[in-house]
Amino acid sequence: MKILLAVSVSIERFNVIPDIGLGYLAAMARDAGHDVEFLDCIRHRLTMDDWEEEIGKRRPDLVGIKSYSSDLNLVADMLERVKNVDEGIMTIIGGPHPSTEDADGFYRQFPMLDYAFAGEAEPGWIPFIEMLESGNHDFENVPGLAWREADGSIKGNEKVLLEDLDILPMPHWDLMKPHEYKWGYSFMTNTYPAAPMILTRGCPYLCTFCGSYLITGRTVRKRSIDSVIEEIKVLKSEYGVKSIDIVDENFVFYRDYVMEFCNRLIDEDIKIGWNCPYGVRLDRLDAELVSTMAKAGCYALSFGIESATNRILKEIKKVLTVEQTIEKVNMVRDAAPGIMLQGFFMVGFPDESKEEIEDTIDLACKLPLDIAIFSPLRPTPGTAIYDGLVNSGVIYANLDYDPEGMGQHYFVRSYSPVSDDEMKILYRKAYRNFYMRPKVIFNLIKHTRSKAQARTIFNGMWRLLQRPITKLDIRSKTTDEIAEMATASGDKG
Repeated sequence: MKILLAVSVSIERFNVIPDIGLGYLAAMARDAGHDVEFLDCIRHRLTMDDWEEEIGKRRPDLVGIKSYSSDLNLVADMLERVKNVDEGIMTIIGGPHPSTEDADGFYRQFPMLDYAFAGEAEPGWIPFIEMLESGNHDFENVPGLAWREADGSIKGNEKVLLEDLDILPMPHWDLMKPHEYKWGYSFMTNTYPAAPMILTRGCPYLCTFCGSYLITGRTVRKRSIDSVIEEIKVLKSEYGVKSIDIVDENFVFYRDYVMEFCNRLIDEDIKIGWNCPYGVRLDRLDAELVSTMAKAGCYALSFGIESATNRILKEIKKVLTVEQTIEKVNMVRDAAPGIMLQGFFMVGFPDESKEEIEDTIDLACKLPLDIAIFSPLRPTPGTAIYDGLVNSGVIYANLDYDPEGMGQHYFVRSYSPVSDDEMKILYRKAYRNFYMRPKVIFNLIKHTRSKAQARTIFNGMWRLLQRPITKLDIRSKTTDEIAEMATASGDKG
């Protein structure tokens, strides 16, 4: 079977890295004897017309697209373009959105969709392909699969988690060559080529704004250190990778595991830089662990700090208080002075006041952080905050989401008592107050190790400091113009 796996155009993901999730699926299908192609629409800055042309040239039997809630209109457009070329091409989506929505909901949003995977797709991926190829459509035992029956009814199977992560094949990096990605995951990636890696999956924490557990479950599972070290060696020797983005949700959850990983890098003298752009749990860190991580090549860490108000932290079920957070961040800075530190903050919680938002901005400026990311509240399906807003009548369930309704890095609307206009001012103030300080500018320059990192940092800062993107910017754009916005200043090719 000829399979095309694609990364959708997105208004959210300004930075571009190889998609590790699709990489696993591509490797599994290839190892099973299928003809697999990979197309990153963001990396190649494809318009919708370009996408349709690619489908016409490649003529796959099956097209798979990763779908985020923020990308729904774009993904729906992509699916329609596939059927415009050939109605016989089968379509499937996976990723965050089908994992957080019920099957009936996302099939209403995707009229041209044939199949979908919820949760981790790997357990059901090869059985699904084999059934599709053989013409046997008895999908009842394919974990996580949803499909449309001949009579139009929607069926969906229970999600199953992959218990042993070591059975995952190493991604076939020739399909998504790291050296072709010159626009990193975050400001922190300091040298290229860079590649993402997953060492663990799962999150036992109960943060009310996060739905990651719907995809990877509550149990933290981990790969063997042997498999991790082997993959790093392959990335270094065969693909020239100089930096690893560990994109786990809970990389430091098991202290002994992290220490073993670090000691193997040190003992085997493996020279590789690495960082944790998705964030690590401050409550799991101590001075010895942080110091060892730095010695093993860790050059940047991110933390989900969120708010400067203990009441809000308690409501959103964060573990640490503001006072404990300050203590922990200072401990990390003292234990590893050379590590770049990034803090994530969220503004606009349902009962958050203007004064509390300003307190969060002040906290970001007082902490020894090199980078701060301020995100407006994003009520994604499946989260407790989303359910609360639905139950209170603020938003409606099963909306036809569009890009302007799910913004993470641009302001959309206020769910707090603070008005939309005031929130826009506060959002801009947060970035200006943090970054327009000589100390922060100096530290960013000090941490910059490559032209690519410098470009990522300063182009990003230029956008944010000029004026954060708002829903008015999005509403007036076509999908092709949105693609251009999302990759402005990136390299085409």
